[in-house]
Amino acid sequence: MKFIQGKDRNQTEFFCLDQAVSEDNEVRLIDLFVGAIKLSDYGFDMSFIENGRPAYHPADLLKLFIYGYLNRVRSSRQLEKECKRNIELMGLMKGLAPDHNTIANFRKDNPRAIRKVFHATVSLAKNFELIGGKLLAGDGTKLRAQNSKKNNFNEKKIERHIAYIDDKLNEYSAILASEDNDLTAEKKQEINAKIDKHKQYKNKYEAYKKQLDETGQVQISTSDPDSRQMIVRNNITEVAYNVQSTVDAKHNIPIDFKVTNKNDSKAMGAMARRAKTILGKSDFTILFDKGYHTGTEFDYAHKQGVEVLVAFPDVASHAPDISFDVEHFNYNKERDEYTCPAGELLTTNGRWYNKASGKTINRVKHYKTKACLTCSLFEKCTRNKTGRFIERSEHMDLIDANKKRLQRNMETYRKRQAIVEHPFGVIKRQWDFYYVMTKKTMKHATADVGLIFTCYNLRRIFNLLDQNTLKNFLRELGFLFLILSSHFKTICEDFKERIYSETFCETSYTALLKQVYLSKKQIV
Repeated sequence: MKFIQGKDRNQTEFFCLDQAVSEDNEVRLIDLFVGAIKLSDYGFDMSFIENGRPAYHPADLLKLFIYGYLNRVRSSRQLEKECKRNIELMGLMKGLAPDHNTIANFRKDNPRAIRKVFHATVSLAKNFELIGGKLLAGDGTKLRAQNSKKNNFNEKKIERHIAYIDDKLNEYSAILASEDNDLTAEKKQEINAKIDKHKQYKNKYEAYKKQLDETGQVQISTSDPDSRQMIVRNNITEVAYNVQSTVDAKHNIPIDFKVTNKNDSKAMGAMARRAKTILGKSDFTILFDKGYHTGTEFDYAHKQGVEVLVAFPDVASHAPDISFDVEHFNYNKERDEYTCPAGELLTTNGRWYNKASGKTINRVKHYKTKACLTCSLFEKCTRNKTGRFIERSEHMDLIDANKKRLQRNMETYRKRQAIVEHPFGVIKRQWDFYYVMTKKTMKHATADVGLIFTCYNLRRIFNLLDQNTLKNFLRELGFLFLILSSHFKTICEDFKERIYSETFCETSYTALLKQVYLSKKQIV
């Protein structure tokens, strides 16, 4: 019986890493993409002393991470192994195999530079017109932090632990006091050891409580100090980070991300501002869910000249009869008064009152009428014994304008989930990146999330563009950066502030691409 025979393991052969990797392998695209980036302008440390063992070039480590994240490998130890056994990665890394500490430190030490690499992917997508820039959607997703729930504390939890310890200490003290003569020396020693142990725990919890009081924070996480316990879905909570992202509707490509440890309510204005900066214009619409419905954020977005469509939240509390909810009261802007369903006028004294909502203070006006006390519909309208009382926020005009826009553009708004949930679905469900790999501070978490979004964008670009077209473009761009570096110094001076700015990086990169072609034409 004949079988296919393998090669003799002891046979010496000539081996070329480049020939071992096929021409259409995506590692060649990764190599060209990193080669087309001037890493020193992105903030990677390129200055190394000549003495001692040479350092690994940032380009090689960046290639390693991009390859790893594209293939669902984030662990520095796993990447170290892959460098020694993965043929295509050996070809990409030219046989280099950094140790896991070097790999982990590169990610940890370069969060801002990695963010700028993400912006370079946005610029690349813009260059090939993969970003429409007309309709965007914003949302947040929770990525679990490297911090367990038992290592996250708030004031109530700390007080509960201290109360439990006090009960135990009282119990042990009672045992020693009442049965002192009957206890053996060994038993006394055991109880005293337990008392000392509980006192140590009590000191630890009291230190946590003091830290909360001094910092004004509501939570403290001991493993990853910037992470917070948040509601993930329904009533399920996790110690996590909230990653805000703005996604373009044309090909579901994220143009911006930000790692936070807060909820969505205060994120919309900043997301609109960054999107305006990235796109270089304000004539676009961003869609948000009702978690972003906040008056101050409407004001912020309005000042940026950006149109937003935000879902209207459910009514917090209804009138005894829902036909008397505040939405059925007509507001006259010129006369600054409300007309209730019974035809009575609710007026204001014109004074503004400060109303605190968390750390934000909004100004509101109060509207009421004396006719409530003699109205036959009183019981249907309100449970307040003194009559109906309406508060109107200073941002109510913007909130009403959003509601009208939403009602006119419901078909557009229905696209929101399909646009913004697409990247989150791929990242968390398909790639299994539902948690943050790094720990200790939001800065380190930003590096991990930056690599995730960078690789997501590259995956979209690789899938959407013809491989040869992309290769030729990246080769030409890398070649021009190499041979015209002295010529670029003059060009880069005009964009120096933008290059070193986190938010302007992708704008300057696009501008430099144009300058590259202009320079090439002049030289040719």
